[in-house]
Amino acid sequence: MALRDYFQNIDERIAAKTGKGDTSFQIRIGDQVIEQRFTTEEQAAEVKPYFVGTILKEKAVPDAILYFWTDDIDEYLLQGTERINAVWRSRDDTGYLRITPGYELSGIDYQRNIFYYCRHPESNPEFMLYGHAMVVMLGQWARQNGMMLLHSACVGVNGKGIMLSARGGGGKSTLAVSCLLNGFDFVSDDYILVNREGPLKAMPLYRTVSLNQDMASVLKPDLPVIHIDHDRNDKLMMDASSYEFKDKLPVHAIIYPSLTDNDLPSVRETVRGPVLVKLIDSTASQLGVFRDPEAYREMSQRLLNVPVYEIRLCKNLEKNVQCLKNFICEEI
Repeated sequence: MALRDYFQNIDERIAAKTGKGDTSFQIRIGDQVIEQRFTTEEQAAEVKPYFVGTILKEKAVPDAILYFWTDDIDEYLLQGTERINAVWRSRDDTGYLRITPGYELSGIDYQRNIFYYCRHPESNPEFMLYGHAMVVMLGQWARQNGMMLLHSACVGVNGKGIMLSARGGGGKSTLAVSCLLNGFDFVSDDYILVNREGPLKAMPLYRTVSLNQDMASVLKPDLPVIHIDHDRNDKLMMDASSYEFKDKLPVHAIIYPSLTDNDLPSVRETVRGPVLVKLIDSTASQLGVFRDPEAYREMSQRLLNVPVYEIRLCKNLEKNVQCLKNFICEEI
């Protein structure tokens, strides 16, 4: 069976599972309209707050469709698929399919620009609420539409942007949100989209920001709390759509934040390899492509010629922000 026919059969199964009510909504990312579809009104309502500031008020013809649902994954196994370890993969000119029995299914219908993500109900009943499925799907959509999703923050000054890249607890989000509150050009504190060709530019995915409870109490951002992520030390997701987000910001450098006991912050050029490895590994883990050599190669090639620096943060947030601003204005 061609994957095109396989996905059309899935469409029928999803339609049979979809209840009444508002089970879909549309968002705009750049010049693209993406429709997210669910099988229950409750699932759609849980995911919708993540996209404050990007949701369309009036429906348009979508450029892409993303399906999310839960079901017994083993019922979707396709005869003739290639098994690699515990994962089943199939690809032809019409699409791509990846199934982990008892866990999840993801697929792409190339011809119709439709993306599928199904999770087994017993694997994690709240998988959509915590954003993993959205990140996986939007990462796949980006790859098919001339973009790339990266696990990184992006801020700038006077139209000159830098990417902030660090693993959890490294100070990335705190520094990025501090920049937002202090009038920097702002794209994101967590995920960005970048173009695949030409001068590197970053685009926002969400109009939200996230902070842990301690930093939120220090920064005191006057932002509505959308969600408290109890699986990530009660991290707060907040609606930042009242602030201006840059739709596109040229990226001139990658900066790796590190926490120190120094009295003053500083920026210095650093070894490229370890920073890029951490950024690419972190992104691959979030997108579910941790062992995909093609994805690693694409990210490596895109970031290979971007200058890399380290910002050594002190405990004074104002000094950190001023140090970063001076660096962007004077050194980039």
